[in-house]
Amino acid sequence: MNGRDRRTRRASEQELALWRAVNTDTVLTRIHQTTRVPDNPEAHPTLPLRVRQVPDAKPPLPFARPAPPVLTGFTPKPSSIDTLRDTTPGLDRNTARALRRGERSPDARIDLHGMTADRAHGALSAFILASRQRGHRCVLVITGKGRRYTAPSMSGFSMEHSEGVLRRDVPRWLREHPLGGAIVGVYKAHQKHGGDGALYVYLRKAR
Repeated sequence: MNGRDRRTRRASEQELALWRAVNTDTVLTRIHQTTRVPDNPEAHPTLPLRVRQVPDAKPPLPFARPAPPVLTGFTPKPSSIDTLRDTTPGLDRNTARALRRGERSPDARIDLHGMTADRAHGALSAFILASRQRGHRCVLVITGKGRRYTAPSMSGFSMEHSEGVLRRDVPRWLREHPLGGAIVGVYKAHQKHGGDGALYVYLRKAR
């Protein structure tokens, strides 16, 4: 049979079955090669899936404003001012009683209210020493009650610039040199002479 007389022949059922078997084995072989399980499964551990936890979003903090300043009053330390009683160290009974009741009129007075600290310190020193030389015994020092003021804050405000500085510092200045050796005691003035805004200063006799 030559090329011109070649005819098409249908494959028999036996031939088709053989063809299917051969091709099926080939495909299974290829699949097995590509999905082969390793001999030692532990040598290739499965990596755990890491889940990144995103923290809960927090709202931005509001602008922190400084706390409002606390208003306070300026009061001298208790140890800076002596207490007037009928039996007060350095004073006789009649003098102490007269001062406590406001019956003893001051021999001289000085008003420091409104002065700067430096100016008031110098004026007080000159007044006390001069009063003692003149023979005065009881003098009145007016400091003023001092306005209520704000405590020091981050803004740089200093209580040294408040008017209450005199009410605080005058009793201390009276205890320091050279005034400390010239006085007997410092007492809160009677209400008729200024109360919280003034001080009685009882002087020692000049030698």
